[in-house]
Amino acid sequence: MIMAKRVLFAALLVAAAGRAQTVNCVVAVVNGEIITLLDVEVAAEFGLVGAPSAEPAADPRLAALDALIDGKVVLGLARDVRSVAKDELAAAFDGLRQSVGEEAFGLKLAKFGLTPKDLETFLEDRILYERALALRFSQSIPVSITEIERHYRDIYVPEQVRLGAAPQPLDRVAGSIESRIRDGRRSEQTADWVRDMRKSADIQIKKDCLK
Repeated sequence: MIMAKRVLFAALLVAAAGRAQTVNCVVAVVNGEIITLLDVEVAAEFGLVGAPSAEPAADPRLAALDALIDGKVVLGLARDVRSVAKDELAAAFDGLRQSVGEEAFGLKLAKFGLTPKDLETFLEDRILYERALALRFSQSIPVSITEIERHYRDIYVPEQVRLGAAPQPLDRVAGSIESRIRDGRRSEQTADWVRDMRKSADIQIKKDCLK
């Protein structure tokens, strides 16, 4: 995935000081496209595969691998989202650098012996993945007033009480509650669709590579 580096199976991952070097290997093959150990470790290190879980996995590389497989599956079907503008890529790169922190960003690059340009493919894939999902699930999801009222009563008010805050009147927060319900439903639909696409994909996982 990282330019020429992703196909150098004998390459070495440059680890942090004092840590043993690990030989790169193929972790998964998705419809003929490879995902290497270097891909997985870099994606996990830089948080390039979505928001972290509330309960991080014991090995964050497993979550990174899962997300990279999702990306390969979706982008293999999305033939109409293959272009990322330079300014869009630059904005994504700046956002990543800011979220990681300037000093930490440099240290992470050095850890793997990479240059900033080596991250472009990751960022392009993430942008295209999100765009593909947005196009597929672009239609507005209806939310009834009954659902909003139920969410206000059963979720919003108890949350505010636990936080020691006074709940706002329903008419003031109805809009944000509606968006929250819609976003949650869209996330569920997206996860279901990606899961179905994975069932029909040719996915070979070699977890021994992660040991």
